Amino acid sequence: MLALKPKFLLSENLNRLAKWLRLLGYDAAIYKAISTDKMINLANKERRILLTRSNKIAVRKEKFSRILIKSEFHTEQLKEIRSYLVFSREHIFTRCLICNKILFAISRDKVWNLVPEFVLNSIKEYKVCRKCGKIYWPGSHYKNMLEVLRNIFD
Repeated sequence: MLALKPKFLLSENLNRLAKWLRLLGYDAAIYKAISTDKMINLANKERRILLTRSNKIAVRKEKFSRILIKSEFHTEQLKEIRSYLVFSREHIFTRCLICNKILFAISRDKVWNLVPEFVLNSIKEYKVCRKCGKIYWPGSHYKNMLEVLRNIFD
């Protein structure tokens, strides 16, 4: 599976948008408590588009890719950048929503003591983040998020 382009760097106040970009399969990094100069340098070095709600950052003279996000709501924010995004079944739910790393398939046998029993009895496929250890499965939350994405992209 090829990685989705573009990659994003988000201001700390866009955590929810980062989560939804990761849900779509995008590399959406947030570096906590760093200066604007360092953020701009990282965006250039890592070839990321900087997403920010700050007019001050958006109008800076340095050369870097940026998008000023106007809305306060993540669904509207996704709509603002929809032209940069692809909604692909192949890529959704492939990144950890917490730490942005790629998820890997894990067998049911290895998660039996890590997920609720009712989940184990009804779900066959699981993914794990090898960095933070979070386990994901296609439950009701998954279906609700998928519906939100369909409404944004259809």
